[in-house]
Amino acid sequence: MITGRNAVRALRDIQSRLNMPTEIFVCNTDVASLISPSLLLKELSNVDLSNISEIIVPGSTKGDFSVIQDKFNIPCLKGPRNLSDLPTVINIIKLSNTYLSSVTPADEILDNEIKKALEEELKNAHYPEKYRIRIGKKGYMQLYSGGIMHIIAEIPDVPLLDESELKRITNYYEKSGASIIDIGMVANDDYSKKIPSIVKILRSCTKLPLSIDSLNESEILAALDSDIDMIMSLDMGNYRILEDINRDIRNTAVVIIPRDKGGRIPKDVNERIKLIEKLIEYLKDIELSKIIADPILNPPNHGLFESLMAFYILRHRYSNLPLLMGIGNVTELMDADSVGINALISLIASELDIDFLFTTEASRKTKGCIKELSRAVKMMYLSRRRRQTPKDLGIDLLYLKDKRSLSDMNISIKNLEIEKIPLVAPKNEIKSRLENARFHIYVDENTDSIEVIYYKDKKPELRFRGNNAKGLYKGILSRNLIQDYTHAAYLGMELGKAEIALKLGKNYIQDEPLF
Repeated sequence: MITGRNAVRALRDIQSRLNMPTEIFVCNTDVASLISPSLLLKELSNVDLSNISEIIVPGSTKGDFSVIQDKFNIPCLKGPRNLSDLPTVINIIKLSNTYLSSVTPADEILDNEIKKALEEELKNAHYPEKYRIRIGKKGYMQLYSGGIMHIIAEIPDVPLLDESELKRITNYYEKSGASIIDIGMVANDDYSKKIPSIVKILRSCTKLPLSIDSLNESEILAALDSDIDMIMSLDMGNYRILEDINRDIRNTAVVIIPRDKGGRIPKDVNERIKLIEKLIEYLKDIELSKIIADPILNPPNHGLFESLMAFYILRHRYSNLPLLMGIGNVTELMDADSVGINALISLIASELDIDFLFTTEASRKTKGCIKELSRAVKMMYLSRRRRQTPKDLGIDLLYLKDKRSLSDMNISIKNLEIEKIPLVAPKNEIKSRLENARFHIYVDENTDSIEVIYYKDKKPELRFRGNNAKGLYKGILSRNLIQDYTHAAYLGMELGKAEIALKLGKNYIQDEPLF
């Protein structure tokens, strides 16, 4: 295996996990991708290769390495561009008759196989051999912490929602990647009588574990009577309610927070930890073992960094204590796109070995947060497991930007000798002949679809619904509603904008720019 000086340590770590004899040759360059066929040819000229049956160079290198095979009569093939994919590539080759190339990186040849291996690895991450806590009832999904981080998705103000809306949000959260559905209650109101029916509705539409987010004692007790999987949140003001419970709640997970009897969360990190330790001791005394600590993440510029220290201290003091981080305090309270925030916060949580991430989609700007966070969690799991930065992992959070340029792909078209026509504005505006017909386009957030209403003589006649511009455009054209090419071009442009808005969670206003 050929490499540069910077990658030696990582390659040796991978070598130790390979079930086959291998040797590492380090070229006289720091960056492995700068190894060229001529450089390698020169450096191998005085090396004994009698025991070598195959030479693998980094997939990020440029050029054709068949010259090495011609010189030494040993196949010289390109491995994957991402070093962490090397064990997967070698396993695939061992189990199949796939041949690598001296020109094309292995991950391009084995793209589908690598993706399948990645999916299997992430699936197994949910069932670690060693775990801190298990949450869930028999007959439903059960979660194991300690492998991949789990997402707790809160549905805000649940008692105010009707059954169909509650089911819709639950299904949407589950599809987005949530591991636990949280019942968000209404602050300063008591809806404890509604909790049994709420739990029943949720159990009918999801197998995911359920939690309840409330400080109200009556609501917590009602949730426990309804066999809830997790209660949030116990503090110094309400923790003694557990003494009055007649049923066995030892299989119920309990989230504790550092709030004192007066309802105050101390600013001082050490005071927070002392409150959490008091609650831990009390819960252990009443034989509750499924304890999760949430030291509370402060909002940006309101002690965010200092609050992270509480997580750090707890993790180092209690290595087996499950920790929960409420990252909604950052995404909701910062006017920045949630994609990058979720990536960065989940990275911090990964380094702190957090078990659960608590979030919600309570505002327009955080729509899609759970899906983004689910992808971020997978990235950070792979990053830690492979001991590399969250880059080139086969999964990313690049929604608006790409990391590689494709500018050279159309170079042959660019160089064609054909007439170049500069774009100029027409002297007279081209008008559509269909002045008695028009289309009204809007994005429906409730159905996640694009709606198009066709008006003729100012009266609505038809409604089209879909989630992609191409399908809608074809459906409209099939009814011969457009005969004028300027109207058709306009409709295509607006439908394209609406589709982008739908995917990005942006507001769409017909005839207005998206950005």
